[in-house]
Amino acid sequence: MDNNLKILSVNINGLTSPAKRNQTLKKLTKQKMDIICLQEVHVRAQDERFLQYKKLGKLYTALAEGKKRGVVVYVRDGVEAEMLYMDSVGRTLILKVVWEQKILLVVIYAPNKKQDIYYKKMT
Repeated sequence: MDNNLKILSVNINGLTSPAKRNQTLKKLTKQKMDIICLQEVHVRAQDERFLQYKKLGKLYTALAEGKKRGVVVYVRDGVEAEMLYMDSVGRTLILKVVWEQKILLVVIYAPNKKQDIYYKKMT
């Protein structure tokens, strides 16, 4: 039995297109990861349902109102996770994951400009 926790993180550069979304989610399923973190999904908060994909596990999101930013985490069934924080602008998602020990998983899609201001707000 493999006790390693397998995590994949990808800047996906948009999942608004149904064709790209379906193709990408199917490819991610083949990776057989325990946790998949996606940044820059560009899916609006009200369209979260389009990101549901049971084969990847439980869905956690921090999505913006517009089609920009957005971070998503899929946690495979059998891995214990709890959302501790999500922002409302689609940049930060924090989960507590229990896998032999407690792990704090922080998923960030940071801005490419004015990063110092963003990081000061986080502390």
